[in-house]
Amino acid sequence: MMKKSFKKMGMLALAAGMTLTLAACGNDKKDADASAKKTVTVSVDKGYKDYINDVKGKFEKDNKVKVVVKTHDALSTLDNLKLDGPAGKAPDVMMAPFDRVGVLGKQGQLATVKLPSGRYNQKDKDLVTLKGKQYGQPAVIETLVMYYNKDLVSEAPKTFKDLEAMSKDPKYAYENDKTKNVAFLTQWTNFYNAYGVIKAYDGYIFGKNNTDPKDIGLNNQGGVEGITYMTDWFKNVWPKGMQSTTSNENFITDQFTKGKSAVIIDGPWMAAQYKKSKINFGVASIPTLPNGKEYQAFGGGKAWVVSNYSKNKSMSQKFAAYLANDNNQQKFYKATQEVPANENARAEVIKNKDDQLTQAVVEQFKSADPMPNLPEMAEVWTGAENLMVNSASGKQTPKQAADKAVKQIKESIQQKYKD
Repeated sequence: MMKKSFKKMGMLALAAGMTLTLAACGNDKKDADASAKKTVTVSVDKGYKDYINDVKGKFEKDNKVKVVVKTHDALSTLDNLKLDGPAGKAPDVMMAPFDRVGVLGKQGQLATVKLPSGRYNQKDKDLVTLKGKQYGQPAVIETLVMYYNKDLVSEAPKTFKDLEAMSKDPKYAYENDKTKNVAFLTQWTNFYNAYGVIKAYDGYIFGKNNTDPKDIGLNNQGGVEGITYMTDWFKNVWPKGMQSTTSNENFITDQFTKGKSAVIIDGPWMAAQYKKSKINFGVASIPTLPNGKEYQAFGGGKAWVVSNYSKNKSMSQKFAAYLANDNNQQKFYKATQEVPANENARAEVIKNKDDQLTQAVVEQFKSADPMPNLPEMAEVWTGAENLMVNSASGKQTPKQAADKAVKQIKESIQQKYKD
């Protein structure tokens, strides 16, 4: 009887202990959740840290929340989201390139956001929209522009006919092969650069304004015509090294910064390097192509996005919208010199007529083709990787090279995407 009583008491004590322990665990979880809801964690590249710290104070005060800023490579943060999110290690707010926004949104890793009216034009909205849902607050716009050496040319060339004429001038003959010319250079073996010509000749990536991945138009009649035009430069004007897929980028930069080349096409991210070289350069929109159409380069950039795993999703969405408001977008531009996606802020920054880079990006973006944000775009990059190399080298005709690229893209899409 005594033993039974002790046993019963022991079991009651154990049950009580377990109840207290579970209650404590429950309270710990509630405390942790409550703490999380008072904090918004932002992860950015180190170049954006000062900007976040500069603007977060007002948001913290107005919303009674703490904004914690962490620095980490942006692409790595996005790559790790699938594992870090469920583990509770992911940040609440991040920055993502536009072509990653749709992919991550479709995978369920990003929360939807509401775009305030009056901030963005339709092109800006399209860059973060997938099947009618927005997954990011547009922050930055980017596209290719033309750089020119002011000591070699008096004004920015207006047409590719001008560039063709310059490329016959012996003063721009390549020093290691005088039969070749380096007056104008660009990395057309990079599909990102080449697409602007293909699109201008009526080729396209996906049908129905880049919403139908079953319709690939890189090898249509117009697309092949654009590829043929670029191939002519490789075969008849440029040194053979321009057919490389990697080293030609360094070659182009070297020729331009040493004053050998007068004109190049590249991205706004190259401006800082050109400034360091002390070259006297100007920036303008890209010349009109021989068919009379504008060079329709990719329109891209970056957006503020919110993790779908966030424990403080509504406040994080609010902070992302705050970062992209008119005033903060102007501050972002002053801090980084990156062109705002916010239309109102963009209108303010282009009032500085002396900033040729910003003027050129904004002007070129008007004719830019929004980069597709469908997940299938990953297969396009892979399939089109050697498109221009195969044509430029003469291993294949422009038509054969385009057909091969499209065949590879379609097969990859069919294998990986069933819906």
